[in-house]
Amino acid sequence: VTPENFSRQLDLLGKTASFLSLDDILDVINGIKTLPERSAVVTFDDGLREQYELALPILKRKGIPAIFFVNTRPVRENIVTATHKIHILRAQTSPDRLLAVLGRIMEQEGIALDLPAEDKASAVYRYDTPEAARLKYFLNHMLDERQQDLVVGRCFEELDFDESEISGKLYMTKDMTAELARAGVLGTHGHAHRPLGLVENEEAVSDLDRSLTLLKQWTGCEMKALSYPFGFREACSEAVAGHALARGVRFAFTMERAANANLDRPMFLGRFAPNDVFSTDNRRFLDNFWERITPARWFR
Repeated sequence: VTPENFSRQLDLLGKTASFLSLDDILDVINGIKTLPERSAVVTFDDGLREQYELALPILKRKGIPAIFFVNTRPVRENIVTATHKIHILRAQTSPDRLLAVLGRIMEQEGIALDLPAEDKASAVYRYDTPEAARLKYFLNHMLDERQQDLVVGRCFEELDFDESEISGKLYMTKDMTAELARAGVLGTHGHAHRPLGLVENEEAVSDLDRSLTLLKQWTGCEMKALSYPFGFREACSEAVAGHALARGVRFAFTMERAANANLDRPMFLGRFAPNDVFSTDNRRFLDNFWERITPARWFR
């Protein structure tokens, strides 16, 4: 979304909803405030520099709060996550060339290129073409971490992408995260952008702990909010939620396309992507959005 479209979307949303901050949500959870009937929270995942440089000034001008969820591994190690490598490979490489390179590397490594069924992939990547959705689902969710790092990393290298240079331009710096934390708008998106509910619990706990520890070191602040990487139901879990609560996290967002009628289950809050909400020309909400919205049901 362009900065101009983002600004218009905020204006549309602000005509029908009250914007809530991270502290507002905590106050509702603690019983200090009542949840407005129509309220909205603006969230950003992945800790991208463009969110700080382009979106944050617009939010400040309009006086609208937001929450920025950051992955710590790219900032600490100057790498690009596999998820973003896949985005970049797809955006800057023709499909035929990418599939040719990918197929050759996987054959060399003895890994089968077994794409998922179209309906399964499109349920997660609903705004991609079926072919793109199947490839993204395969790379993001059907390879284990070792296979993913190996295959996607080799594709990145063989197609001449400079990982260190891209990382420096793509992600926020430690100083940026510290500024956001001081403003009370920072949360964790995990360390390495892994689907925490699909890995062994020990690995999920370790990933979350590393993120919380590093963000505390960089910012001096304890994180109170989590966004589950990927956010589909299987990527979330009661076990991860319980550990996050034990570490001081008070609420978390999934990617269940649903409203939160209350905050009784704050570790599994639903939310929408902008494409779920706005018409293509940004002139209006989708027809009867508030009337058609369904309540969150995951883990309830």
